[in-house]
Amino acid sequence: MPGIISRYKTIFLLVGFMCFFAFHAEAQKKSKVKIKNSESFRALLKADPPVTIFKNKVYITHEDIKMYCDSVYQYNEQNRIEAFGNVHIINADTVHIYGDYLKYNGNTKLAELRDNVKLKNKSVTVTTEFLDFDMNESVGYYFKGGKIVDADNTLTSVIGRYYTRQDLLFFKDSVEVHSKDYILNSDTLKYNTTSKTAFILGPTTIQNEKETLYSEDGWYNTASGISQFFKNTTLNSKEYQIKGDSIYLNKNDENARGFDNVELRDTVNKFILRGNFLETFKNTEEALMTDSAVFIQVAEQDSLFLHADTLTISKDSAGFELIKAFHHVKFFRPDLQGKCDSLVYSMQDSTIWLYNDPVLWAQGNQMVADTIGIETQNQEVRYLHFRGSSFLTAKEDSTFYNQIKGKNMLGHVKDNKVYKLDIDGNGETLYYPKDKNIIMGMNVAKSSDITIHIKENKIDQIVFIKKPDGNMYPLFEVEPEMLFLKNFRWFDGIQPTSKEDIFIWRDTAPKTSQSILKAEVLDRKKE
Repeated sequence: MPGIISRYKTIFLLVGFMCFFAFHAEAQKKSKVKIKNSESFRALLKADPPVTIFKNKVYITHEDIKMYCDSVYQYNEQNRIEAFGNVHIINADTVHIYGDYLKYNGNTKLAELRDNVKLKNKSVTVTTEFLDFDMNESVGYYFKGGKIVDADNTLTSVIGRYYTRQDLLFFKDSVEVHSKDYILNSDTLKYNTTSKTAFILGPTTIQNEKETLYSEDGWYNTASGISQFFKNTTLNSKEYQIKGDSIYLNKNDENARGFDNVELRDTVNKFILRGNFLETFKNTEEALMTDSAVFIQVAEQDSLFLHADTLTISKDSAGFELIKAFHHVKFFRPDLQGKCDSLVYSMQDSTIWLYNDPVLWAQGNQMVADTIGIETQNQEVRYLHFRGSSFLTAKEDSTFYNQIKGKNMLGHVKDNKVYKLDIDGNGETLYYPKDKNIIMGMNVAKSSDITIHIKENKIDQIVFIKKPDGNMYPLFEVEPEMLFLKNFRWFDGIQPTSKEDIFIWRDTAPKTSQSILKAEVLDRKKE
C-alpha cells in the first residue's frame, strides 16, 4: 500500500511540473510592452504594484504596434501601461488612434482609450469619448456614442464596432446617417466602407426631399444609388405610396421595382394598383403592374375592382393620369360589371373605354357594342356610351328576352341606375309588355332614332323620334324565328358576380344558344 501511494505522488509531481513549465512557456510567449524612448523616468519599486513613470516624448512598442504619448505608467509585472496626453497608436501602419488617455494590456492586446478619441483608417474617421480596440482582431468598439465620417456620409450612433480589416462598421441604437442626398435613421445598421453599402438589420427610415422609405431588412449602396429592401417595406411621397415584399430602387435611372404582394396607392387620384410585379419610371411618370394585377378605383360607396394581365399608368399630353389594361380584362362594382380585351381609363374626363368584344352588365341588362365608354363624375357613373353594333338585352324570363339595338346608344344614369336610353341610327326594339306581371305579347318596332325610358329596371316608355315600323304579336302567334333580333347573343355565366370573380376568365362565346331557346318556346306553345 505505501508503494502505491508513493507511485501516485510521483505521478502528481510530474503532472505538476508539466503544468508549471507549460504555464511558464505560455507566459514567455506573451511579448513585453517596451518603452523605447522618453526624456525622463522614475521607478516606484515599493508601490503596489511597482510602477515606472516615463515622461516627455514617450515612444512605446509592442510587437508591430507603435504608441506615442506625453507620459506613461508602466506596470512591468502585469505587462500593461497607462498613457496620458497626446496618445497616438499606430496599428498595422493603416490604423491610427488618438486620445487623451490609454490603458493597454500587453497580454490581451486590448487598448482602452478615453476622452477626445479619434480613430482614422484609410478614408474613415471615428470620433468618440470611449473606445476599446482589440489589437488581435483589429476591431474597435464604442459604447457611449460616436461619430463616423467617410467621403460620402456622416454617421452617429450610441453603440458602434469597426472591423478595420474587413472595412466593416456595425452600429446599434439611435443610428443616424447624413449624406448630401438623404438622411437615414435606423435601429441596427452595418456599413461596408469599401463597397459603400449599408445593410439595414432593423426598423429603418431613409428620407430625401421627395420620398420617405421605411424597411426592416435590406441594403443600400450609397455610391451607386442602387438598393433593395425585403421586410415591411413602404415608400411614401406626396402623390403615392408603394408597398411590397421586396422593393428594388435605382436612383440613377429613377427606376423602382416591387416583387410579391405589391401595392401602389395614388393618394391624389384615389386609386390602388395591386399585383406581384411592379415597375415604375419616375422620369417618365410611368408604371407597369403584372402577375395578378388589380386596379381599384376607391369610392366612398362602391369601389371598382378591375383585373387584367397587364396594367399600366402614364400621363397624357395634358398631364392627367392614363390607366391602360391589356388582355383578359374584367371588372366588378356592385352596380356595374364588365369584360373586354383592352381598356383605357382617362383621369382627364373620368371616362373608361372598353375595346375588343366588350360586354357590360348593369341592372339586369347585358350590353355589347364595338366600343363601350363609361363616363363618371365624382366617382359615380353618369353616361354609358355604346358605339357601333350596339345591343342591349334583358332577360324577361327563362325563354323571353327584351332586346334593343342600334348603331350607337347613349345611356343616362342617375343614382347608379340607367333611366333613359337614346338610340342613334338603325334603332330596333323587341320587348314583352306586361299587365299585372302577365306578358301580354311581343312588341317589335323599328325607327332610326329611339328614346327609351326605364323605370325600376324595366322599359316604361318608348318614344320613336321618327315614324316607327312595328307590330304587336300575341304570344300564341310568336314563332321561334321571331324571338331574336339580328346579332342577338346571351353570355350566360360570364358576368363577374364578386370582386374575386374578376380573376376567373371564361370563354366569351354565348352560353345559351338560339336553338335551345327556340326549342323552349315550342315546348311552351305545346303546353
